[in-house]
Amino acid sequence: GVLDASPEELMKVKGMGEHAVVLLKCVKEAGGRYLTARASMDDIVRDTRAACAILRPYFFGARNERVCVLCMDGKQKLLGVRQVCEGNVNAVEVTSRLIAEATLSLNATGLILAHNHVSGLAFPSAEDKVTTRQLRELMLRLGVELTDHIIFTDDDAVSLRDSGFFSTI
Repeated sequence: GVLDASPEELMKVKGMGEHAVVLLKCVKEAGGRYLTARASMDDIVRDTRAACAILRPYFFGARNERVCVLCMDGKQKLLGVRQVCEGNVNAVEVTSRLIAEATLSLNATGLILAHNHVSGLAFPSAEDKVTTRQLRELMLRLGVELTDHIIFTDDDAVSLRDSGFFSTI
């Protein structure tokens, strides 16, 4: 009953001070918010539009290429987004290790890879396709499904899944 006790009741306990009481009340509030957020349907990544809405701010105003991963659980609920690397104006080195670490740290079972093209053209390069294919195979071995690779520019986004690339690999 500690978390439900009033501050006055807690202060009567030997060794409990005002700071400890505040901390306990914060723990209860944070725990409640955490559980509410976990049960929320607002963060379900249903389609490419939803993924783009979540990911676009990570690329806004970027002057160098960046790689981010959007991690999901088995029901496509957003677990988090991590920027895994940043390159220069025309390239970024994508390391499978960093992507795997970011994905597994969130205990994800689904993943959307995203990066930007500073050039303004969202067309996937040959390297983008090779990286997607290799990363998809690696992640499957780790029990994570790479469900899409989205390429962003300032005013456009192209999904490799929606473009049919995933049906060829």
